[in-house]
Amino acid sequence: MIFSYFPPMSVHESDDVATGFPLKALVEELRSRCEAVARLQGGFTYFIEEIGIFRDYVKQRGHILASPPAALNRPPDDEGNEHQVWFLSDSNSFLKATWPGFYGLLVIHRPHEELKASPIDYLERWLLHNELFGDDVRFIGALEDEGKFRMLIRQPAIAGVPATGEQIERFFTGNGWLRFVVDGETAFFDPKRQVVISDTHRGNLILMDDGLLAPIDLRVQPVTGALLDIVRKLCESAPDL
Repeated sequence: MIFSYFPPMSVHESDDVATGFPLKALVEELRSRCEAVARLQGGFTYFIEEIGIFRDYVKQRGHILASPPAALNRPPDDEGNEHQVWFLSDSNSFLKATWPGFYGLLVIHRPHEELKASPIDYLERWLLHNELFGDDVRFIGALEDEGKFRMLIRQPAIAGVPATGEQIERFFTGNGWLRFVVDGETAFFDPKRQVVISDTHRGNLILMDDGLLAPIDLRVQPVTGALLDIVRKLCESAPDL
């Protein structure tokens, strides 16, 4: 299945957005660079370090866009806390651009670590989203302005309506996800894949005409080590609904 926002009623001019790059190779290379830095210094890479690793990578690979796609010259069709969104009628897809210097939030983080996701976290999130939910999100490139990046992705569109809270709960728990609460927000943990998700509000899961649910814009994060232990304990102590 291919997921995204339900298309708006308006139809726009032809777009000039490239097909984009598959995420798997990008994320594997970026994570490999993070691991190399972590081995040298001991411990983990943090937000500022990952900004630098990402900057070096996109410059070397030519992923910094020389100019914005034409769609960005018109008002967005939608916007939220993380993205501005433009519908591309030629390809029945959406172009999403993060706000400058903001790449979403982590589901859970280590003590003294940034709650904000890095550009590398952001791309890994969408790779996991593709793998878990059958989507086909691709990386278009990055715009840089005064040292701050805007991440551009392309996501196929579908038709549907926002799912209800009951449908969302049933969708995850019925597929083996364990519910927990972190920072006052409902999240879910897949113990098999050791992945957590959050931001599961109605606008981020679409009920399609065939009755199936399509996640379109969730926070997705792998957990290991101490974070994995914390999530397991949160699941054990999660209140019943």
